[in-house]
Amino acid sequence: MHADNAIDIELRSQTLELGPWVGWLSIAAVAAGIALGIGAAHRPLLLALTAAAALGNAAGGLIPWREWLQLRRGQLLVDVWSGALIVFVASLVIGGGPSFALLLFVAVPFIAVVQSGWRRFFWLGASVGACTTSAVIVQLPAAATVMRIALVAAAVFAALAVARALRRTATRAELERALAREADHRMKNSLQVAADLVVLDHAEAAARIQSIATVHRLLSASSTELEAQSLLDAIAAHVSSNVTVEAAPLVLAPSTAQKLGIVANELITNAVRHGSPPVHVRLDADRRVRLRVDDAGRLRGASGLGLELVRRTVEYGLRGTFELRTLPGAGTRAEVVFPACAS
Repeated sequence: MHADNAIDIELRSQTLELGPWVGWLSIAAVAAGIALGIGAAHRPLLLALTAAAALGNAAGGLIPWREWLQLRRGQLLVDVWSGALIVFVASLVIGGGPSFALLLFVAVPFIAVVQSGWRRFFWLGASVGACTTSAVIVQLPAAATVMRIALVAAAVFAALAVARALRRTATRAELERALAREADHRMKNSLQVAADLVVLDHAEAAARIQSIATVHRLLSASSTELEAQSLLDAIAAHVSSNVTVEAAPLVLAPSTAQKLGIVANELITNAVRHGSPPVHVRLDADRRVRLRVDDAGRLRGASGLGLELVRRTVEYGLRGTFELRTLPGAGTRAEVVFPACAS
């Protein structure tokens, strides 16, 4: 929703920035009409209206619409501009005759695009009311009034259709840019982790990098999030078929899934290679996420390159803690705990 709102503001601000240029062309057309004698009986009034429109148009060109449209004063100024346009055109029609009604084909579509929500309907209704009122005052035939309103309505629908198409195009472009940024972010993370793995242990680097590939494959097959059960199942299956996995329902963000995948791969591989079956993996999630990897073997040394990788990833990547201890009776437990907000 935030991206859609930003795109809407961008389109409206660009239209408002273009507005003064169209305004100057309209003012020039009005001035030419006055010079040619249109509305000669009310020339002073028409000149005064044109001068006022020129001042307002110049002021509108100085407003930083991109910033102001996000504020209340910006929307109020758009309302003032819309009302002034309607009054200007209606006054020209009443004072100078129906020839100036052609300005409706510029003014009303402009109002339709720069306004949004209920304000758009309000100001379009005000435009129809002003058009009808001015037609009655100048005694324009009903058929001509209906035709003008219908043509202006067609112009409004065309302008809104173009604006909608531009919004859709901008939305798709923004989505593509967001996906590209996400892919770039994941690639950078993966390369950094891969580099760390190679530095830590050349002999087992390939197996560890394979766990990164597993995470990427699962993320690509799902969306931007990943179920913890699917992640742990895939990693356990890659290490050994004799590992059981039990995970609470938990959805992981891509960066967390990547880090947890590295940690789980190290701990499961360590338990399978250096411990004794059965190996059981359990993940619980409440206010904190708790990953346990249990096996029936005796506690091995709490040092080594693999365990150092786990500690670094847990402490600096997941902002959690790692502990390796002997279970009561027999067996070894590797336990990782980190805040649920990291997921």
